[in-house]
Amino acid sequence: MSRFVVKDTYFKKAKQDGFRARSAYKLKEIQEKYRIVQKGNRVLDLGCAPGSFLQVISDIVGDQGAVIGIDILPVPQLPQKNIIAIMADIRDTDIKTLLEGISIDRLDVITCDIAPNLSGIREADDKNIAELYHAVQEVVKKALKPGGNFLIKSFFSDNFKDIDSQLKTLFRKVTVFKPAASRTVSSEIYFVCHGKRS
Repeated sequence: MSRFVVKDTYFKKAKQDGFRARSAYKLKEIQEKYRIVQKGNRVLDLGCAPGSFLQVISDIVGDQGAVIGIDILPVPQLPQKNIIAIMADIRDTDIKTLLEGISIDRLDVITCDIAPNLSGIREADDKNIAELYHAVQEVVKKALKPGGNFLIKSFFSDNFKDIDSQLKTLFRKVTVFKPAASRTVSSEIYFVCHGKRS
């Protein structure tokens, strides 16, 4: 019963507040607790469709900042002028060339709320999670400035410890957090990473 109540509460709240998805409240809670995004930042959001992270980040960075969203799905246009949404697959996109094409030379923050399609078959799901994580990790290594912050959704799986240890070699501080807006029955968590190492 509780999972339906949670879904219904945040789904309705998103509609009322003008957000495209309930995930906006996950990011809002993470931001309130960990302050990963600052005013004026240039932020890349991977897996941005339908655009709720873009909406939240746009408000935080303000007119002097920018938020670039990438997804394999099209994102209906948002009114904020500091948002750029690009349809692309990060697994076969040269991120530096893409950023140069929109005159972005550095990223202060990268966020990633991508969820692989989970089949319920553990070996297949673990493989999909690992492949997706490695593609995202390459983007972080190439495009995030030293000292930058990173947020990625993941799931408790056999890969969890490996991902945790890899992130700790890339960042000075790594925290695992489950927002209240996540469904209770979901195994999703977020790695909140501060201070990319040089």
